[in-house]
Amino acid sequence: MRDEFTRSPKAKKAKRNMISLIVIGVIVCVGLVLGPQLVDTVDKGTYQVKQAAVTGTMSAKMTPGLWLQLFGDIEQWPKAETFFFTADTEEGGSHDQSIEVRFNDGSVCNVSGTLRVILPTTEDDAIRLVTELGYKDYNELEQKLILPITRNALRLTANLMTARESYSEKRHDFIFLAWDQIQNGIYETKEETTYPVDPITGKKTEKVVKVIKKDKDGGYIRSENPWAGTGITLMNFEIKDFVYADVVMKQIASQQEALMAVATARANSERAKQDAKTIEEQGKAKVMTAKYDKEQEKIKAVVDAEKVKAVAELQAKQRLEVAKLDKMAAAETKQKEILLGQGEAERKKLVLQADGALKQKLSAYVEAQKLWADAYSKRNVPSVYNAGGSKGGSADMQFQQFMQLQNMKNMQDLGLDMTIKQGATTKK
Repeated sequence: MRDEFTRSPKAKKAKRNMISLIVIGVIVCVGLVLGPQLVDTVDKGTYQVKQAAVTGTMSAKMTPGLWLQLFGDIEQWPKAETFFFTADTEEGGSHDQSIEVRFNDGSVCNVSGTLRVILPTTEDDAIRLVTELGYKDYNELEQKLILPITRNALRLTANLMTARESYSEKRHDFIFLAWDQIQNGIYETKEETTYPVDPITGKKTEKVVKVIKKDKDGGYIRSENPWAGTGITLMNFEIKDFVYADVVMKQIASQQEALMAVATARANSERAKQDAKTIEEQGKAKVMTAKYDKEQEKIKAVVDAEKVKAVAELQAKQRLEVAKLDKMAAAETKQKEILLGQGEAERKKLVLQADGALKQKLSAYVEAQKLWADAYSKRNVPSVYNAGGSKGGSADMQFQQFMQLQNMKNMQDLGLDMTIKQGATTKK
């Protein structure tokens, strides 16, 4: 009965199902064990480099997604990562990662900051980073390449200045020089004796310092760029903090205080000099103003004098011109008067020749008669006299005879001929 039961169709089917389940289970277990060795997934923000299991051929997948591993050796790399060298454990790692540097005055400082690292973006560069340069993963790259370069750049930069300079006037120089070396290679330096002026004492002091070597064109001489051929790009370099030792901070504070005192003293001195110079300049300005005023007065006086002179010269010139005109007028008047006189004389001469100056003679005769008539009218006449025939006649007759004789004499003197000739005509 038992053999019949086990050989029944139902029993056979159940046995086959059990075997299938066992096979599937085995396959699943094998798949679970071997699956990660067959395919792998590239996550976003990463890329993978694979070495083939049998041939050892290197390949890289730079984009996210599944790809065949086929038992090959795969290493995952970040496409970009931030390198921390900071004392802040919340930002960086679990311990202080800041980099200790020493300045050329022996002062010690811990520098904290970050640097963004962009890893290769092509398959060839990604494979070369592993095969030729020998970095098996990012952690090894960080510890053997990024950290040493950054540390060397910071330390050499610190050796080019004092702690106080890095704290104050050369802080920007520190950041610039460190970043330049991190990107392009560490500077080659040499020792050089200098004689800087102490900012506090103002005296020159001998000092041996390290300076950067330069080529004939003035460019910095540096070691070979360690990033060449890696396909790595750097960006966003930042120094966040300079943590100086307490004794260094006290020294810096003391130096800064001394410098401030010197600067204040110099400022006061310069201010005093400037004030003195200002007063001097103001005095000079006043002198120049007074001088200018005097010059203005002088110029005004000269202008006034020149004006008076010009007016006088003009007036003299005008008078001269008037005198010339008067002289010319006088000459003309003289000539006119001469001509008029000559004309009058000629006229009178002609008149005299024409009538023998009868009018003048008659006028003179009339005047003479007036005088005798006036004199005769004023003679003393006796109130009683006797007419008689005395010898010689009366006085009145005698006077009349005298007057007749006198008239005849006057007419003779004047050349008057009172007779009217026959046939004569009277001119009107």
